[in-house]
Amino acid sequence: MTGQLFSEHADVIHLAAVMQWLCLAQDVCNRKGVSAIYDLKSGWGVAYPETSGYIIATFLAYANFSGDDEYLGRAIQLGDWEVEIQLPNGGVLSNPLNSYPRVFNTGQVILGWCALYEETKDVKYFRAALRAGEYLLNRQDDDGAWRKDTYCGARTYHARIDWALLRLAKLSGEMRFAEAAYKNLRWVLNQQDENGWFAQCGFNNDLPITHVIAYTLRGLLECYLMNSSSLNGLDILTRVIKTADALCVALQRYHIRGITGMGPTSFNAEWQSNDRHSCLTGNAQLACFLFRLAQTTNNECYRRTAETILLATKRTQTIDTSIIPIRGAIGGTYPIYRGYSPNSYPNWAAKFFADALLMKLQYSRRIAILA
Repeated sequence: MTGQLFSEHADVIHLAAVMQWLCLAQDVCNRKGVSAIYDLKSGWGVAYPETSGYIIATFLAYANFSGDDEYLGRAIQLGDWEVEIQLPNGGVLSNPLNSYPRVFNTGQVILGWCALYEETKDVKYFRAALRAGEYLLNRQDDDGAWRKDTYCGARTYHARIDWALLRLAKLSGEMRFAEAAYKNLRWVLNQQDENGWFAQCGFNNDLPITHVIAYTLRGLLECYLMNSSSLNGLDILTRVIKTADALCVALQRYHIRGITGMGPTSFNAEWQSNDRHSCLTGNAQLACFLFRLAQTTNNECYRRTAETILLATKRTQTIDTSIIPIRGAIGGTYPIYRGYSPNSYPNWAAKFFADALLMKLQYSRRIAILA
């Protein structure tokens, strides 16, 4: 199991399997959030507010794709749980076992609440998102970055917070949210080197892994696609393409265990890597990002790269197994015993894998999961 690749099935079969695993991860928490992870040694983890927040959008997208209203109900249960545990200051908990918020987590749950509000028109989700947005504005530094209530300081992947704030600005008409997004986006873009690599992208002092590189790129791209006049002059799409092109070249150069589409976990400032493992979460996220970029630019090279990455990731998913807690799951890393979140199956890997499959299956309809 550790380095084995499994049989490839039709996309809809892989998708159904990973959605069933996400349902299981929600059920083990009594539908109060989605379990963060299944660890091969310690079992199921606690419900994780951040990722449960953006899984809302995945459940909604799958409900629309499959016609199964159970997933709408599950999304509503997640949204209600997030409202229930929202802090008085509007922030979202780092995890339900502590009492402090995180700005990044808050942004991801805003995306889920916005998607749920647009689907159900229930104003409680909109109100919760507005309160969360006020919290983000109150924690932002003068240069636009977020350093308070963060995991490791100001980071470029906070572009996904900007995406959430622009969603709020569009829904509410409150331009303060768009102005805050502009300030941070300017800070994020200032971290980009001439070759497209981003400083202040990785966790702590580590090299950036594809997980956070993709967070950064998808956040920037979605901000551009919001078509907000408040972002005039930032030239976001040109910057995104610069990084995407460099990354695609690097992914063609490096293949873990000779598997096409199985890129290395991290890259240095010259887009080089010595890794012998692949971050499956990052792979799934990159597939989502590249599908979205291909739709935006009509560049089929991005689509082909996304499909290659997704094919490699599909072959790490075990469907035909009697071990229920891993059936349909996506590991944190390949091989499973080395790299990002080893010996475990994170819910965010499953979420982005499902999103990538949904985007591929509905590519001609330009479907994107907006979280």
